[in-house]
This record gives sequence, structure tokens and C-alpha cells, in this order.
Amino acid sequence: MTFFHDEAHRQNVLHCLRKKNRIYPDGKADNYYLSALYILLSTKNDLDKKTRRFIDGEGIYFEKMLSTQDFPSSEKKLIKLAANLFNTSMEVSPSELINTLDDENFQMALQAIFLRRTGCHVRDLLPAVEAVPELEQEDDEEMERY
Repeated sequence: MTFFHDEAHRQNVLHCLRKKNRIYPDGKADNYYLSALYILLSTKNDLDKKTRRFIDGEGIYFEKMLSTQDFPSSEKKLIKLAANLFNTSMEVSPSELINTLDDENFQMALQAIFLRRTGCHVRDLLPAVEAVPELEQEDDEEMERY
């Protein structure tokens, strides 16, 4: 089960993966984008509003993000982690994450690392619904479109 700060956080990630065409035909999300977007599009402290404009169809502009926007220390660490998980362009140590992140942001960092390592199917990003055969069939049909 993937932890999201709230429903808007989940929707942000899912929408961006779809918009950027980062869901493969088998339904798996691109691990690199997924882990970075999971952090960058978090609604905690409105991080998504600060980072969204630096994400486009060509990539994610981490250097520009950090140089043109003033972020608190903990958010800088999360952005550096997102960059590292995306393309190893920035470094952040486990000690930095342990010492600067609050519990919720630390949990988000761990989840992002897990998503980068294991990936997930897009259905795992959808809201949980009761296991009703009609709904499962509709979800399968919806996934085939992506």
C-alpha cells in the first residue's frame, strides 16, 4: 500500500504519470518518474505548488528548481532525494534525511526509495475500493486505455 499525504497528492502523481506518458502498456509506472513525482507533487506544505512548474514533457529541472525558489532545509533534502532517485544528479545522505526530516516527510522519503526500487502497477495508485467484481472489471478496462 502506498502512503499519500492526502487524496490530492495521489491525484497529482497519477495525473502527471498519465500526462507524461510514464505508464507502460503493462500498467507499470516508470520507477524513475514515479519516485521523483511522489516527492515533488506532495501536498504537504504545498510542495507541489512550488515544484510543478519545473516538470514538463522533457524532464524535471532540479537545478533550476533549487536555484530559483527558496525552500526550507527539509524540502531541499527531499528535492535532492527526488533528483537522486530520478537520475542521480544530486546527492543527499541518509544522515541528512534522518536528522532533518519530520516523521511524515521521512516516511515519504522511505516510500519514494521503495517505489524507485520496486516500482508499482498503476492500479496500486488508484484509491482503494471494495472488491466488487463489476468495479474490478471497470478498473481493468480503464487501465487498458492507458
